[in-house]
Amino acid sequence: MNVFRGTGLILALGAGACLAQSNGNFSATGSGAACAIGANGALSGGIVGNSFVTNISTSGGQGVTLDIRPSFVTGLFTDTKISTTVPSASSEVGIQVCVTVDGSGAGVLPASCVIYDERFQQISSQLFSQLSACTMLSSGVACTTNADCTNPSFPTCNNTTGNALAGVCVGPNPSCNFELILSTLSAHSFDFVVPVDNKKAHTVNTTWNVINASGNQAACIGPGITTVTQVKTFNNSGTLTF
Repeated sequence: MNVFRGTGLILALGAGACLAQSNGNFSATGSGAACAIGANGALSGGIVGNSFVTNISTSGGQGVTLDIRPSFVTGLFTDTKISTTVPSASSEVGIQVCVTVDGSGAGVLPASCVIYDERFQQISSQLFSQLSACTMLSSGVACTTNADCTNPSFPTCNNTTGNALAGVCVGPNPSCNFELILSTLSAHSFDFVVPVDNKKAHTVNTTWNVINASGNQAACIGPGITTVTQVKTFNNSGTLTF
């Protein structure tokens, strides 16, 4: 994890307010650990842990504000598969990034937590139930009725004549299936603006976590960096308006 501090000049734009040029401080915390898509779409690598902590001291004067920008590459993996016995499957996964200042999300604009990536995937089909080849995998065991088929993998007696032991126990063909795998990597950057008290040190904590996870899925994050720059707002009231 790398930490950078220095002095910066920033010009930014806001709704009803502007972030003025400032001789304030600059701080950053980041990691070069990278997510990667490998064989069969599997995700690997990424940042170990789920937070960056960045410290910054602010100067005096009115309108002191922090411009916080967490930037990450995010990875999502979903795998949904249907077969003769599973006609529908779904998977969902997302990554949410949150910012707090001095342990609180109060006053973080436009919101303390933002979804950087989320995906819902679903497939369904009744096709396999209409294909006799998908339900005719033979066990080779002779039968008269279904009661003779004790192996749960071959539960049906295919006996067209009805004669004793003239049929054979059959079951779903595992080769009849449909699988959808989707992997994506996305780069994201978002500005959080936080008015703060002046003349004190502040701790900025950026966290991320997997949300709404269901089905066969995975997620990762990295490389990433959080930059924090002290700026000053100027308008008639000296406050930010959203």
